[in-house]
Amino acid sequence: MIRSIFSVLGLFIRVILVLILIAGLVFAAFVVYKGSQPMQQDGANGMTYWQFMRDRIGAIRELPAKCQQMHFTGYLIAVPVYPVLYTYVGLFPDSFLARHTQPHPAIPKDVRLVDAPNTWWSLVETVSWDAWVTPHVPQIMPECNLKPPQFSPIK
Repeated sequence: MIRSIFSVLGLFIRVILVLILIAGLVFAAFVVYKGSQPMQQDGANGMTYWQFMRDRIGAIRELPAKCQQMHFTGYLIAVPVYPVLYTYVGLFPDSFLARHTQPHPAIPKDVRLVDAPNTWWSLVETVSWDAWVTPHVPQIMPECNLKPPQFSPIK
């Protein structure tokens, strides 16, 4: 009796782990696919997300060490948090979290569950662009300003 319960429990755990693995692979494939498409940001000029990242990391490496830390830390905090938060707020505008989230122009309105992955990706692009293109401290730390993105399409 006990052996059969553990056998069923073991099978259930394996099924759950396989489903998690499949979900992770689908998510990774979605990110690779969307990252290879031209960004929808004004000024991106047909640049893909991966080209944008390569350009921004190269520009950050030319800055002093304190500036590199500031840019990478800000990016690592902003990109995992804000797209998920703003997508959730767009999906559930009457939720507790939505009522206690500071208004921001990037928060989408009337997001349907079917549109959530594309909304999330567009927010990843928006937050990344905002973090690494929009100057935040131009007068306080001018040495930390990034040069504008440089993109020349391959002909």
